[in-house]
Amino acid sequence: MKKRSTSKVLALFLMVALLLGIASPISVLALSSEPQNSVQVDPEVMQEMETKGSASYWIDFDAKADLSAANSMDWSKRGWYVYETLSKTANASQARVAAYLTNSKVEYQAYWIKNTILVKSSNLTTLNGLLGFSEIKAISPRQTYILYEPDRSAAVIDNGLNSIEPNLTHINADDVWAMGIDGSGLVVANIDTGVRFSHQALVEQYRGNNGDGTFDHNYNWFNPDDLTDDAPRDGNGHGTHTMGTMVGDDGGSNQVGIAPGAQWMACAGCPDGSCTDTALLGCGQFIAAPTDLAGDNADPDMRPNAVNNSWGDCGQTYDDWYADVISAWHAGGIYPIFSNGNSSNCGYSSPPGLNTVGNPARSGDVTGVGSSGEQNGQYATHSNWGPTDNADTVNPTDGFIYMKPQVLAPGESIRSSTPGSDTEYQDGWTGTSMSAPHVTGLVALIWQAAPCLVGDYATTENIIEESAVDITYTDGSSDTPTDFPNYATGWGEIDALAAVTQASGLCAMGTLEGTVTEDGTTPIEGAKIFADNGEGYTKSVYSAADGSYSTGLPEGTYTLTASKYGFDTVSVSDIVIVEDQTTTQDFVLAPLGMTTVSGVVYDAGVEGLVAGRESAHINLIQSMETQCYAELFAAAKQLNPSAFGDSSMQSCITQQLKPYVDKRILIVTYFNEDYSETAVIRIYENGLKKKLASLRCQ
Repeated sequence: MKKRSTSKVLALFLMVALLLGIASPISVLALSSEPQNSVQVDPEVMQEMETKGSASYWIDFDAKADLSAANSMDWSKRGWYVYETLSKTANASQARVAAYLTNSKVEYQAYWIKNTILVKSSNLTTLNGLLGFSEIKAISPRQTYILYEPDRSAAVIDNGLNSIEPNLTHINADDVWAMGIDGSGLVVANIDTGVRFSHQALVEQYRGNNGDGTFDHNYNWFNPDDLTDDAPRDGNGHGTHTMGTMVGDDGGSNQVGIAPGAQWMACAGCPDGSCTDTALLGCGQFIAAPTDLAGDNADPDMRPNAVNNSWGDCGQTYDDWYADVISAWHAGGIYPIFSNGNSSNCGYSSPPGLNTVGNPARSGDVTGVGSSGEQNGQYATHSNWGPTDNADTVNPTDGFIYMKPQVLAPGESIRSSTPGSDTEYQDGWTGTSMSAPHVTGLVALIWQAAPCLVGDYATTENIIEESAVDITYTDGSSDTPTDFPNYATGWGEIDALAAVTQASGLCAMGTLEGTVTEDGTTPIEGAKIFADNGEGYTKSVYSAADGSYSTGLPEGTYTLTASKYGFDTVSVSDIVIVEDQTTTQDFVLAPLGMTTVSGVVYDAGVEGLVAGRESAHINLIQSMETQCYAELFAAAKQLNPSAFGDSSMQSCITQQLKPYVDKRILIVTYFNEDYSETAVIRIYENGLKKKLASLRCQ
């Protein structure tokens, strides 16, 4: 009788809340024999319950998995670790609630990537019963997102032979292809309206193409909202167009994609143009761990390397609904790219102004992409602006942790594949949806050129940003007084050749491998092996659960240092890495004795130490500035001797170098404390070479 009485009280509370029209989440204290738990019930859910007598809603659970260990694993292991860890956490925390819903004959769908359950429809009694489960964090409403529809007013069918599209030559993609880099060996994906897989520009790159005229769509295509939709198709056109910009090439005269050697897969997160929360979350899972067409037998080894997203909302504050998906992608080594959104989608003016980027592009932990012209290198006024209110936690640059967009790419009057037929192309599409796929394809180019970067979001994003062509723009924000970077153009417009060239020098020509143990047998997981060639190149790798490690290194002679907290540190010198050969170096780290230490840690002391390191690096770089500017001035004089005496020339040169210097100081000093002095000099000088090569003062 006591349970029945409690149920009545809670039901009465909910009904009273409905009648009062409470406008903020209601914290309901569940009364049960277990520890009390405050369950947040969103007013939208209660309003729907009042209006319809039933409601559909999400049940969000408290339990969160720690995925940090995945970062030190190889591609296969990290994918499986993420999938298995998240699945285990979800299964354990959702079990009692799932049983309750089943017994209540309520239809529901469970998800592991976000640890949530969708209740498709329930009455108030069922909702009331959920309040007694201590593992539930909140009851939240269904989500609404839109496709970032481009402006198609100038769209025209153009099936002619156009060779390489001008948006691709503008960002120097053709020069990258000439280097033998076209994205081969990498897989890209989109969460979009679908893709016409048989299109002549896409069919050869489709991973489901068996090469004999047959196709296997398992693990390569998924529509979470309709499991009978068992072959890639596109009833809208958007997804076929974006995929074309990523990989499109008919093998003849229609070269519309930046990475034509990459393979593709797709998920219908916005089937036929309607972006449902169930499809988007289902696609989030499918990208992390692709399944067969029935949604079963997940295989994380089939996940893509990068995923393009051209959907979102018009929110002007951060919404974390998709945050767990993005975190899982990062843990699995999948690079997330999102369109910044278009002014027309949200009723903004053009240009839209500050704080107009929507979610999930608003996440600090994704690469947000805005638009430039097709080939003019200028900001396109339809492109939404930052800043975001969600700090970048994966690849922060001090002073710019709220930066959006990260970069621009061509997004005006773009020609690509469309699904009207296998040979149809349309020109004239304009929007950030056209821009983001350029960056997704660029990731594939970079990772082919530098395979050691596969899964390394931070380094890759830095390369994309650092190699971008600066675009100054006055956004009116006090955060950007020099107009670069800024909240309209970010770090500038992508340059595929510069990015790939920068990445190419980072990767291995030989292999270093070995094991780290306590005694020759017992493995040590998570030991850091630090390699230093004494010439400014350093790299760290961490041992796996079985103590093994493997990494690529440029040819040379290295000092290796193995360390882990609680163990002895061991260094060995004169380790030679030879091109196309494997060098084996094992380490035995003896456990250290343990004792209790007590005392007080003062913040000021730590700050002083950090400040000392920062000061040393800053002084080192700033001491080089006079020489660097002199080199720039000399280069300018050589280009245009008659103008060198003009003070505006020197001012122009100074302005071009300063943003690079400022950003480089911040990156080196705040986020790379392990860099040696020689490494700092090397990084700085490499950047200077790029600036000299791209000098634009006349």
